[in-house]
Amino acid sequence: MSGLTLPVDRTSGRAIVIGTASCRASCAGILSRLGYQAVNADDPYLAMAEICQRPLAYRTAALSLASVYREELCFISAIKRRFPHIEVWLAHTDGRPASLAEASRLGADGLLSDEGLHRFALAGPSALIAPPPQPIPVPDQPAPTAAQPDLDPAEPLLSADELKALLDDQPVQTPEEHQA
Repeated sequence: MSGLTLPVDRTSGRAIVIGTASCRASCAGILSRLGYQAVNADDPYLAMAEICQRPLAYRTAALSLASVYREELCFISAIKRRFPHIEVWLAHTDGRPASLAEASRLGADGLLSDEGLHRFALAGPSALIAPPPQPIPVPDQPAPTAAQPDLDPAEPLLSADELKALLDDQPVQTPEEHQA
């Protein structure tokens, strides 16, 4: 009986579909085939207001790139930051490579197409971690060695006159020039 599969009649949850009426209709149809109950929102602002009122009611947000301005894509990072349990799927991406790249960078989970949901591939956990910053060598200064003492955090780096000159945007006078 390993080849036998039974249909599953439970729903996958509630999805909020963001876009114009024609864009929402195609997305809602795909999501309903996948078992989601779709709720409509004309724009990201209304969608965010709805999600904030009932944050645990939604598991998915489908965003039509044909219906939003590129500046409104910050909606994605706001959702991911405040409601990490909500997955954001992008629809109607044809001809919008810059918006698609920006939405992916902001945390979109994948694409919604006629075939279903397609998750973006991650390169692995090491791709998500930035390498540690490397020190930038300063010209005309010797590289620090183990024999050199560490700087005392309580010791000022600038004298009072040097700090005042920096703040006043005046040239720094050395103690010898100051006494003359």
